[in-house]
Amino acid sequence: MISPVNCLRTVVTVRLSGLHLDDIRIARDSVGAILRKEPPDLAHTATLLTSELATNALIHGDTANLRPGQPPTLVAPRPFSVAVEVWISEVCVRVRGMGSRTAVLRPHRDRVWDEDGRGLALVDALSHDWGTDGDHSYRQVWFTLPRRPAAVLPAA
Repeated sequence: MISPVNCLRTVVTVRLSGLHLDDIRIARDSVGAILRKEPPDLAHTATLLTSELATNALIHGDTANLRPGQPPTLVAPRPFSVAVEVWISEVCVRVRGMGSRTAVLRPHRDRVWDEDGRGLALVDALSHDWGTDGDHSYRQVWFTLPRRPAAVLPAA
């Protein structure tokens, strides 16, 4: 028998073309819409961390993918997907994109004044757990946030 603590409630996957910087907003807004009935702190944290990971998938990686200018544009398309899993006890968000030669991703905590490079440090600080897997063909970074399910009222 499956424990109710581990029961999956909802899975939604959003696939994005990776053609436009606006895909970051679309990923963030999609997660917000999926989690609209969750407590605001959980939904806001999930959308912030999704925005960071979507930015990494679209702009960063083995090579920079941002062409400077007004407005900045992408050098090449980088399709990615965002999957949201709502479990009874937690929410898991997975951002999957192009692969990387970098085997291990680590947050940079020593770059306080840099304008970028803090995304994984935020994920590490604000999530309950996070991790990554992948190889040269794909890279997936995920995080979990604890969830407080609605109380079950006794039958009348």
